[in-house]
Amino acid sequence: MLFPTFEFFYFFTLVLILNWFLKRWPTAWRLFLLFSSYYFYSVWDNNFLLILVVISIFNFFSALLIDKSILGFRKFLLFIAVFVNLLALGFFKYYDFFRVSTELLLRKFGFLVTLPLLEIILPLGLSFYILRAISYNIDVYRRKIAATFSLLDFLIYTSFFPQILSGPVMRAGDFLIQLKDGGAKKIENFYHYLTLIFLGLFKKLVISSYLVLSITDDVFAVPENHSQLVLLLAVFAYSIVIYFDFSGYSDMAIGFAGLLGFKTPINFDTPYLSSNIKDFWRRWHISISDWMRDYVYIPLGGNRKGLIRKYFNLMIVMILVGLWHGMNHYIIWGVISGLALIIFNIYQDIKERSFKINIEPVKKWREDISKFFGGIFTFIFISFSWIFFRSENTANAIKFLKSLFNFSKNIEPLKTHVLILLFVGFLVFLFEKQIIKKLTGIQQRLSAPLLILFSVLVTILILKLGPDIIPPFIYFNF
Repeated sequence: MLFPTFEFFYFFTLVLILNWFLKRWPTAWRLFLLFSSYYFYSVWDNNFLLILVVISIFNFFSALLIDKSILGFRKFLLFIAVFVNLLALGFFKYYDFFRVSTELLLRKFGFLVTLPLLEIILPLGLSFYILRAISYNIDVYRRKIAATFSLLDFLIYTSFFPQILSGPVMRAGDFLIQLKDGGAKKIENFYHYLTLIFLGLFKKLVISSYLVLSITDDVFAVPENHSQLVLLLAVFAYSIVIYFDFSGYSDMAIGFAGLLGFKTPINFDTPYLSSNIKDFWRRWHISISDWMRDYVYIPLGGNRKGLIRKYFNLMIVMILVGLWHGMNHYIIWGVISGLALIIFNIYQDIKERSFKINIEPVKKWREDISKFFGGIFTFIFISFSWIFFRSENTANAIKFLKSLFNFSKNIEPLKTHVLILLFVGFLVFLFEKQIIKKLTGIQQRLSAPLLILFSVLVTILILKLGPDIIPPFIYFNF
């Protein structure tokens, strides 16, 4: 059941009505939320639901044990909890890779071993709810929060349907408190949430989906068949695709959760307007960036143990970000991103120790110029780094790069509608905040009947503008 479908809107309309009707009975309301989330998730596969329930129950009890055990034993229990979660993630996500790699390694030493071939399908949202579970155990261990005694509340936390498939990755301390005493009694920022849903739909259907079907899927599949200009266009088109696809999902997730009375932190903050690579990672997929900072980078020592250790920690974090997405080319993408972060941090560290111009007009002029050209360079770098992220494997990424620098190809005509979509896409991410503010203001001035009519018409229009076949959300693969 995808967000941008009539099936989901029928489901959500019913959930929205019953959600607010059942608020007067907190237990019944929470049971309904759990039932709705499990139904939403089970539509994909009942086996996925079983895995979710088992992992959730395990983490509920592991956190209780961590909370109530003595200090030395608590660390051991935390290790077990994290290990089991990572083992589950590794088994479903990386079993086939390790099976093939192990067989090849053993054959080099003369052992003809065939490991069992298992038809393992990655459960949707597994990477996201595993991160939720790990952060919950760590926060309980750190005494940041107390372990909840309500299994019902914890099951809702791990399965909440607006967020389960692709985040944002909320922390237990921020979510569980919103279930207390029947949760919110009214919808705050109602018009803002509606606007996010409309914008998310538009990003996914009208821009991202058409670009996928019109250029990126074809060009990345057979880059050798296309001219340099088309390849270059596909690189920048994919930057629009992945941002609109993922931020579009996040916008809708925040909007749907908000209409149910739940506050969700933003997951993207106009990242393509970043002035440097460090700023980009603060504004892209914020819930994962913050997760890696709090549970990996800082525990490794962060920037507290010298510059070399700081650069090492940055690389480890970005390799893990790549590994979280997958093996092979994703790890290379992580290494490239890590190197870029290290180079920028070295530049920043040198700059802080060098001679500084304190003349205010000159200083401001230099900062403005630096931000402008830094922003352009950052966008170009990020766009090219996506080549390794988007390609099916490392070989395909290298083939794409070779084709991009093959100057013997003939010029290929560009599709007009692709150029128009790219132009509209650039306008949207340049003026995204202004668009949200304007649309929110329009809705605030409408009467209730007109607002309902406006919402229905806008939703139908966006759905009709979308293609007949909607490509799946990119982050469903992770």
